[in-house]
Amino acid sequence: MPIMKKADGWYWGSKGPFDTKQKAVQVGQAAHAAGAEDGESAIVKEKKAGKLTFALDYHNTYSADPKFWNVFIELVYLRKDKLLCVSHSTDQDEIDELYKSIGKIIGKDNVVLTNGAAKKPYCDEHGIDIDVWIDNNPEHIINTP
Repeated sequence: MPIMKKADGWYWGSKGPFDTKQKAVQVGQAAHAAGAEDGESAIVKEKKAGKLTFALDYHNTYSADPKFWNVFIELVYLRKDKLLCVSHSTDQDEIDELYKSIGKIIGKDNVVLTNGAAKKPYCDEHGIDIDVWIDNNPEHIINTP
């Protein structure tokens, strides 16, 4: 990307204005180090390229219509996105049912059980970054049920 001087300051491509040419150069160098070619970070480019992480609830979401959600899961995989089943269930029968259904499709490693805790705080604490939440009770994403 070119470094340009405009009336309001220095720019690295469309990013700016910066007070000094050196600052515009530093921003460009940092962006390149992160894998960007045009001022976007590698993370932003990855998200645009279809690298989203979906969190799909099990009880009364996936379990309400497994055939529908299996088609959705196929689409997620075709796009090379990621899908996790995130459940706050503590009921062992429900957890066993989860593993026998969606767990067989996405693999046990892609099942996150929060043991009754609110889903987003639990995932945040465990370094799990979710882009899209799908839940029949969205309040359970943020609040403990």
